[in-house]
Amino acid sequence: MTWRIWAIAIGLTLAVAGLPLASSSDRFETAVSLWLDGDDAGALPEFADLAQQGHALARILLAQIELMDKGPSQFRRNLTPDQARALFRRSSTDGGPATSWLAVEDQQGNALARALRASRFPDVQPELIDELREMGEAQATDYPTRILALYGTSEDRRALLKSDALLPELRPYLLYLENNPELQGDGIYVLRHITGLGDMIDGADEDTRGIAGLLALGYGYGDTNPDNRWHATVTDWIMTDEATRPIADLCRGECGAQAGACGFALTALTGGYFEVIRLDSPLETVIPQDTFLSSPRARLMALRRAAFTRAETAGPRASIREIAEMSQCAADLVAQARSGGL
Repeated sequence: MTWRIWAIAIGLTLAVAGLPLASSSDRFETAVSLWLDGDDAGALPEFADLAQQGHALARILLAQIELMDKGPSQFRRNLTPDQARALFRRSSTDGGPATSWLAVEDQQGNALARALRASRFPDVQPELIDELREMGEAQATDYPTRILALYGTSEDRRALLKSDALLPELRPYLLYLENNPELQGDGIYVLRHITGLGDMIDGADEDTRGIAGLLALGYGYGDTNPDNRWHATVTDWIMTDEATRPIADLCRGECGAQAGACGFALTALTGGYFEVIRLDSPLETVIPQDTFLSSPRARLMALRRAAFTRAETAGPRASIREIAEMSQCAADLVAQARSGGL
């Protein structure tokens, strides 16, 4: 039974029984709660049905989830391409390609949809960063900020570094690209940022370069040895920072006294600092970032990202044995996720 037939069948059953049909707002709120609980099978078909009925926020949220869910569930991984398109997009009436609901809402004059859609283009758009912030979609400024840092002028970068619109966690990326280059500078600027030590950190010593490589690119590119003098500092940041809360909460709940080693391992597997900070609410207008980061969905997404992410060079994923060298508890969690158990 497809999700459309299922939705129609439920509606007919309620109507025949004389029971009131839930309002679209109630259905939407219920679907959001299901999604935050990690229930894609319950949430996504409901979002899709509401989108077909013209629910603007359901349309935008569904489009955002399609592209932003970096740890797809077993339900999503089991969808065929045709099923995925039918679930997430508006089907064409003339046999053409399915259309993203974000594009549909943009074409209908929805300002939020227009801004979110514009945020996906690789153009330098400093005004868009301000606009998204004013709309309450701070996390959506991540990609436009990275594009400005890479391709904008020095004046663009300096202006954003002074702006309240800048996501604090992206400050080291801008500083790295704005200032004089240094060996493994991206990771060193991250270390300076998370420790608050700034230029007191010298990138010349082996321990600093080792942890900088891991912070910049993740597992396989830096030092995972607990004897590294920065290992405990980075672990403390992982277990206390807002951006890494899903990993910290997951590891505390599953690993007890070994939570810190688990957090370090999952951060390394995710690809380091610049990837681990990208676990964001798909639509803060509906799901505030704090609510998202505290949810089962965020914890599941964090684990699946760590379990299925490949190295920067698209090589093979870390083996369970290799992960166990960092944390046996993390290895057990990743093994469970890879087997489809989570």
